Amino acid sequence: MKMIMVVDDEERAAIEVSLILEKEGYTVAKFTDAASAIKTLEAVQDIDLILTDIRMPGMDGTEILKAAQRSKKPVPVIVCTGYGDVETAVNIMRSGASDFLCKPVSSKELLVRVKKVLENSDLAGEVVALRKRLETVESSDALILTGRSKKMVEVYDLTNSVAQTDATVLLRGETGTGKELVARAIHDSGSRKNEPFVAISCTAVQHTLLESVLFGHEKGAFTGAHAPHVGKMEAAGSGTIFLDEIGDTSLDIQAKLLRVLQEREFERVGGSRMMKLNARVVAATNKDLEQAVREGEFREDLYYRLNVVEIRLPPLREREEDILFLADHFLNLFKRRYQKDIEGFSPSAVNQILDHGWPGNVRELKNAIERTVLTNPRRWIDRIPRLVSSMRAHEEICPCAKMVNRVSYIEAKEDCAEELEKAYLTHYLKQEHGHINRVADLMGVSTRTVARQMEKFGLDKSSFKDRKSAV
Repeated sequence: MKMIMVVDDEERAAIEVSLILEKEGYTVAKFTDAASAIKTLEAVQDIDLILTDIRMPGMDGTEILKAAQRSKKPVPVIVCTGYGDVETAVNIMRSGASDFLCKPVSSKELLVRVKKVLENSDLAGEVVALRKRLETVESSDALILTGRSKKMVEVYDLTNSVAQTDATVLLRGETGTGKELVARAIHDSGSRKNEPFVAISCTAVQHTLLESVLFGHEKGAFTGAHAPHVGKMEAAGSGTIFLDEIGDTSLDIQAKLLRVLQEREFERVGGSRMMKLNARVVAATNKDLEQAVREGEFREDLYYRLNVVEIRLPPLREREEDILFLADHFLNLFKRRYQKDIEGFSPSAVNQILDHGWPGNVRELKNAIERTVLTNPRRWIDRIPRLVSSMRAHEEICPCAKMVNRVSYIEAKEDCAEELEKAYLTHYLKQEHGHINRVADLMGVSTRTVARQMEKFGLDKSSFKDRKSAV
């Protein structure tokens, strides 16, 4: 049963909120002043969520937020404010609050927000519990294939099954999903694990040189061929040859690869001696090969030769259960590497991680966490800077505004939509003196979105630059 602390100097408001939460099954501790709430928070360790007003006599909501962040286990905080206090709300959200509510709050809206913040907080707790597992893993890349999602379990099962065979495997998936890591896992789990694993990116080699790189060449085969060269197929021996981005090869290379797969033999460029292909072939692509076949860009016969066993790697956005696990792994990896004293992610940072679409998949997540560790000056990470602007859409019930996270864009829905949008946008334009790129970064949207909203509200960036120069 979750324990929620409700803090509001208006006793009637505190009682109403408490009754709504208690009816839903939550245990509620009600306070009408911040000092008493903070004292209890410091003494009690099982508070799961704080719901607090911003403006109160004496200590206000910001002091409660600071106390929540000082706790041994940071407690998520939802702040409430009146309609006309948008700038104050923005500032406190930037300080690490998990969510934002406008008064008056409907019971339906309140319960939806509370449930979401508690769920995210629970996930953060699960990540901490998994840290011992992370300590035993030496390879940072190996964790990319670790997870609890159903789709990744299917990948594990299929990878383990195919590793015990010599079947040709085709790996499908977006860039950054770990296709080469799956290829290595297949190699390392099978009978060829003590033989070479040879990888080649078909897009990293010029078209005219790819044949020589794959099959090798003899001395004098072409201008500059001053000595014989062993190709990747030959170097792989009885191990595994991994052909990455196979979908980007030319039709003539595809024809040669088809013959190799059919006959299990090849010859060096400029040579006449046939060599046996003893290696297992694993190929990968992020292209729609079926579409490429229909358009005549990829050979249908090669497609069927490669696609004996197909393994599809899901994008990170489709394996949400694994996102925080991976984020925490990368946090531990990089804080050790750069000797940074960081405890973990605050609830607001957890929200931001979960709300991002991760178009670059695990690779983007890894880079984002490394950048964050390098630049974070605090004990807890409150924000993941400079994420690509691809936040997933959320269906919130708030009639006033939606804060995806503490610094992201307010997407208002009902009566006060435009006014709140304009107030939020103006706030950051003033703060950043009209620099659209920095405004977009802080708001978590694209520069195009900022420009479109400025046009919508008749805002000119030059006017904000003038204010800066006038100061």
